[in-house]
Amino acid sequence: MSYPTAQHTPARPAAWLPDPLDDALVRYWDGQRWTFHTAVRKVAVPAPVATPPARQPVQPALRPDVAAAVDRVRGVLLGSMKEVNLLGGYLGADEQVLALTGAAGEGQGVLVCTNQRLLFLFVGVLRKQFLQIGWNQAKAVIYDRSTRMFLVYVTKPTKRAVPAFAVRVGNLSDAQMVAQAAQAASAAPRLDIV
Repeated sequence: MSYPTAQHTPARPAAWLPDPLDDALVRYWDGQRWTFHTAVRKVAVPAPVATPPARQPVQPALRPDVAAAVDRVRGVLLGSMKEVNLLGGYLGADEQVLALTGAAGEGQGVLVCTNQRLLFLFVGVLRKQFLQIGWNQAKAVIYDRSTRMFLVYVTKPTKRAVPAFAVRVGNLSDAQMVAQAAQAASAAPRLDIV
């Protein structure tokens, strides 16, 4: 009679293996039993995934007349480019920008001369300022060199007359450019630089 023989399980070779009680460790198996020797388990770090470069916000394309006017600015439009980019939404389809410059009203904005009007636009976080005078309303446009103020009157300018709008333009050549464009756009207003 034969007795059943115990099946012999092949022995596992000695090696550092994942600890059966702690996934963060490896434990040494000596080929017959677990030892007390442990080490921190090295986890394969996945290769870094290449992220696409951050996309810059797309600036809206300027209308050709606005872009040409920006190119003619001799001073700086620092702080006014937001308004320049928004300008297309404030202009009529048949309205053409002849000249523009940076100007200060309630904030740093843009003074624009078109074939139909003079306008000033400032868009701040808490407030907005939009001033406009059509050529049929304007009686005088004056740039005062001493105060650097660009003044637009709807009445005859006298000592007591109050301008319809007044903005500060720091660059004399840009103020002259806007005033000359205004003079060319309409024969109605009297334009002076004092």
